[in-house]
Amino acid sequence: MQKIQVTAIDVGSSKITAVAAERGVNKTFVIKSEKSFPYEGFAGGEILDSENFKRTLVSCADYLKNSSKSGCGTIYVGVPSAFTKVFVKDSQISFQKKKKITAEDVETLFDGAFVMKSGKYSLINRSAIVYELDDYRRLASPVGAYSEILKGKLSFVVCDNRFIDTVSSALKVGGAERIEFVSTSLAEAMYLLGADARDRIAEILDVGYISSTFSVVQGDGILFEKSFDYGGGYITAALTEKFGISFEEAEKIKRKVNLSKISVGAFDVIESEDGRYYNAAEVIETVAESLDLLCENVENAIEESGYVIPEYVPLFVTGGGITYIRGAKAHLSARLGGVVDVIAPKVPLMDKPIKSSELSLLDIALEQNV
Repeated sequence: MQKIQVTAIDVGSSKITAVAAERGVNKTFVIKSEKSFPYEGFAGGEILDSENFKRTLVSCADYLKNSSKSGCGTIYVGVPSAFTKVFVKDSQISFQKKKKITAEDVETLFDGAFVMKSGKYSLINRSAIVYELDDYRRLASPVGAYSEILKGKLSFVVCDNRFIDTVSSALKVGGAERIEFVSTSLAEAMYLLGADARDRIAEILDVGYISSTFSVVQGDGILFEKSFDYGGGYITAALTEKFGISFEEAEKIKRKVNLSKISVGAFDVIESEDGRYYNAAEVIETVAESLDLLCENVENAIEESGYVIPEYVPLFVTGGGITYIRGAKAHLSARLGGVVDVIAPKVPLMDKPIKSSELSLLDIALEQNV
């Protein structure tokens, strides 16, 4: 039996990754082709250079068309939270008597909860935070249960039509026949977190290069998400400004920082690859101050969410923005006053936080093609 192959495009804040994959054993992945294309990125919910963005997407589609055995008939596109909004709605339907809940009943519950009235956005995902029956039982899936009432707390993710139109037109130029848009935040929540963690309540911080996303998730849905313009690239920029060096040099220095060092003397230095030396204390201080600014954005997002997250619930940090900085996790934990854990795909050779969005997107694409 021939394995199903899917194609996907992961839109990050500094690069776009085109990938084709099949399902491996134990829910792993067999990557058939993969290539990342750098581009100008986005900030403030706007693409910084739309023509550059379009050209990059055409290149992605062309690459998938030529490297995938299935071509690029359907491409799954991960949508960053900068271009989405989340709505949480309560819904209820009643029956004349106790009956067995069907999948059609669940569809009716969703259909009656949310109608997209704005022409600026389109619905891309809908999922349940929790269902409830007439005996107050709360379920992750009500299909097959008996009840006179079906209630649901439901999550709806909509996407900016400007993003949809721009991506769709560019990918079709590159040969795509059909495009499915998926919330990156939702894909990560469903793939990276187990059902037990999500059923209570969970929070994820995906730190990218230019932008980051804070999400509160429960069940199979997003309760709240907030995108803000601060990521690993801002730390690099701070080092560039502090020491008057190139962006490339600052990036290399940043990767040598260890915030966990108990003490740093006045004469301790960090050596760059070209043999230059930088005062370790000043480098660490600059990186720590930048992480504090990231924490301020997270604190603002938590306050804006309106949810009171218990202290024992960890903040799961992922993405390629800061997770490679030694001591960053401990610094965030101390600054935010809670447990911080780094989370990544549990896949051999691909178990890195920077792969989270890409593999989460592939997982949801493969699950929809079972």
